[in-house]
Amino acid sequence: MKNQPIAKLQHANWLHNDATQRVFSALVVTGAEACAVGGAIRNTLLDEDVHDIDIATTAMPDEIIAAAREAGLKAVPTGYEHGTVTILSGGTPFEVTTLREDVQTHGRHAVVQFGSDWQRDAERRDFTMNALYADRDGNVFDLVDGYQDCLERRVRFIGSAEKRIQEDYLRILRYFRFQATYGSQYDDVEAREAIVANRDGVEQLSAERLGQEMRRLLPARDAARVVSEMAELGLIEILIGNPPHLDLFRYFKSLEEVTDAARDSSLLLFALAGFVIEDVDLVAGRLRLANAEKNRMITGHQAAQMCRNTSTDYDLSLLLYKHGRVAAVDGTSIAWSKTGKAVTDRGWLSNLERLSSLPIPEFPVTGGDLVSAGVKPGELVGKKLRKGENTWIDSKFRLSRSEILEIIQN
Repeated sequence: MKNQPIAKLQHANWLHNDATQRVFSALVVTGAEACAVGGAIRNTLLDEDVHDIDIATTAMPDEIIAAAREAGLKAVPTGYEHGTVTILSGGTPFEVTTLREDVQTHGRHAVVQFGSDWQRDAERRDFTMNALYADRDGNVFDLVDGYQDCLERRVRFIGSAEKRIQEDYLRILRYFRFQATYGSQYDDVEAREAIVANRDGVEQLSAERLGQEMRRLLPARDAARVVSEMAELGLIEILIGNPPHLDLFRYFKSLEEVTDAARDSSLLLFALAGFVIEDVDLVAGRLRLANAEKNRMITGHQAAQMCRNTSTDYDLSLLLYKHGRVAAVDGTSIAWSKTGKAVTDRGWLSNLERLSSLPIPEFPVTGGDLVSAGVKPGELVGKKLRKGENTWIDSKFRLSRSEILEIIQN
């Protein structure tokens, strides 16, 4: 890279460890240039955790694979047609991608060609803070004025916001996700105008891609503010199919201080939909949610019907018995948010604390016990079990196995 470095990364353990350096060494042997790019640089500068390490290189995909294998590293062509090879080094996956430039775009994905021009590679990326490069020594290169943007947490499109969006409409959601995760309250008028002008393009995107972005956006630290902005621009209604319940979402989101349930993306989506059970299928379909995500919404809603601010240990034990611990906590969090009571409310806090420690009652009688006691197998066993279970619950779970069997047989 011909440009002069603008800074040097400090405390970048991920860069200087042996696994990363082995990947750089393998690529250098081919005579190619290589730099880490994107999230790892951004997060290091912002003192955020680094989760993924991407490397850009002038080496072609075949050369990347050959170089990795020559160095004793495993290479997997995970995105070969787009120039991406995943190299496994020290148990860590590194996405290594040949420098690229877009030659055709149509709102959903781009057709690219490979090259060796770092400037063009930078200019095809989405936001300035995502287009910073660092060589193996930690020297940072800034080709699109992203360094200061990054330090000031300013999420800004590279070049024309409208052009970047029209290359891939998913960048509208990515813009808000980055605002919620890394951004400051920077008012980008050009970006807002471009988003409004192109928001209908979001409907061209697959439900899977939309769902992936929303799962990452809603748990982010500043999602309450950002979701309100998205609603103002008409995006949330496009995504969930109905007007959003912003007050309920903000309140449920505020409970993340005291419960992990308020960090779950499926429950946050449910909050946006007003915790209306009839809308679960609508939201799940528009964002292609997994069955487990739908079920979490449904079981949380069911458990919430049993929840109230002041609960005895018996009330909570019954909630745990009927719904399990996860749904009990979800339901309590949902019910709490509907009341609008403060995050410091002693009653709701006490409920959550006790739900985490109370044992889940276990009904001590089985159908086999009844058959052994002489009850003929069939419908009668089920009927007697239900009778015994109801009696046991009414006793506040105090009846023993022998007491229940005695009651059932009489």
